[in-house]
Order: sequence, then C-alpha cells, then structure tokens
Amino acid sequence: MKRTSNLKLALILGVVVVGMLAFAYVNVPLFRMYCQRVGIAISPNREAKANLKPSDRKVTVLFTGVVAGDMPIAFKADKAFEEIKLGEQSKTSYHFVNLSDDTIYFRPVHSVLPENAATKLTLTKCFCFDDQVILPGQSYTLPVVFSFSPDLDPTVERITFHYTLFQKDLKAKK
Repeated sequence: MKRTSNLKLALILGVVVVGMLAFAYVNVPLFRMYCQRVGIAISPNREAKANLKPSDRKVTVLFTGVVAGDMPIAFKADKAFEEIKLGEQSKTSYHFVNLSDDTIYFRPVHSVLPENAATKLTLTKCFCFDDQVILPGQSYTLPVVFSFSPDLDPTVERITFHYTLFQKDLKAKK
C-alpha cells in the first residue's frame, strides 16, 4: 500500500515538474506575442512597413510620465507635445534627475493611447528597452526615436505616449 502511494506521489511530482518546464519554455514567446498584440515594444521594432509611404497627415503626440510609488526621481519630456507627420521618424528626449543620495534602479514602461495607435508604432530607440540606473544626484537625458504608420486610423488625431517608472530592488552586480 505504501509503495503505491509513493509511486502515485512520484508520478504527480513528475507531472508538475514537466508542466513547470513546459511553462518556462513557452513563457517568453507568449509574453512577446502579448506585448506585440497590445503594442508594447520590448525591443527595437525597426521592421517598419517599407511599402507604406510617408503621409502628409499630421497628428499631435502628447508626452507624459509618472513615477510609480515614492521614487525620488524627477523626469519629463523635453516638450509636452509635438505635431508629427505619419510615416516620418520623430525624436524626443526625456530628462531624469535623481533627487536622493542613493543609487536607484528602475524600469521604464511605456504605453500608447489610443490602443489602435499602439499597434501602428515603430519604436526604434527607447530607454524603455533596458532597466536604468541613476546615481545619487545624477541627471541625464535619453532619446526616444519613433514613428507611426501612415495607415493609422483616420479618426485618431491625438496620441498619448506615456511612461511609468517602476523601482527595481536590484543591487549593483560585481
């Protein structure tokens, strides 16, 4: 009786281990598919649609950002908004200042609204591709290079490009 219960337990644990390995294997591709579907760029997406020509149509892009929690970082875009042509590459910069005496590790996450504009975004260069470190009292400026496809929904006139900074609990790697 004890031997069958041990075999049953071993079988259950084996299934759990195989399930965990399968989940670990498919987790990254599933995450990438989800991010692509909702328009979150987790790496440069330089494969802009080459067959689409730039448009004369312009949209207004608003640049906003917040710091999650009580991180002592001040940051803002170099301009609050910009009128851009669809299909043309645009550039803006964000300025960061560490207001504390501690090194801060953070992850910037961007979002684009309306959602249908997020899927038309080509993000070539962005500080959101990597975790960031800002030293005590340090200030720096980082660029964002982007474009929106000319086949953006014609009802979209204003796009909000928003960043949220999330603190990471990392220590410097030695």
